[in-house]
Amino acid sequence: MFKQGTSIEMTMSYKGIKGVIIERTDSHFELYILKLDSGLNLIAGPTAFIPLEKQAHKQSTHE
Repeated sequence: MFKQGTSIEMTMSYKGIKGVIIERTDSHFELYILKLDSGLNLIAGPTAFIPLEKQAHKQSTHE
């Protein structure tokens, strides 16, 4: 199980995109709501991402 605020990097269909865990869903499966740096929010299980080293998550800003 991962904690809210954990920085992650996607390994599957969004490979290489970084993000953060917003919260765990109420599902009996281990599913998380993720906010990716690309601006996309999605639900994924732990096989779709890896946790990053303990460091402050910095969201890219492309304005």
